[in-house]
Amino acid sequence: MSWIGAIGRGLLIVAFFFAAVVWIPNLVVEVDFVASASSWVRDGAVVTVWGVGFVGGLFLLRIAQRRGFV
Repeated sequence: MSWIGAIGRGLLIVAFFFAAVVWIPNLVVEVDFVASASSWVRDGAVVTVWGVGFVGGLFLLRIAQRRGFV
């Protein structure tokens, strides 16, 4: 793998995790239904979305490692 390819793949991984654990949970907080809910519901929704994104990303990284992508 070339340096350019490695940098591109690394940036792709960083972009995915940024979207999955920062951007999408922030969008969920701003949804009217969630924003107007109690703090328990709001926090639970955000933690669930964050957890799915994080664990899903780790799972996808493991699959990519098995296939030789990373």
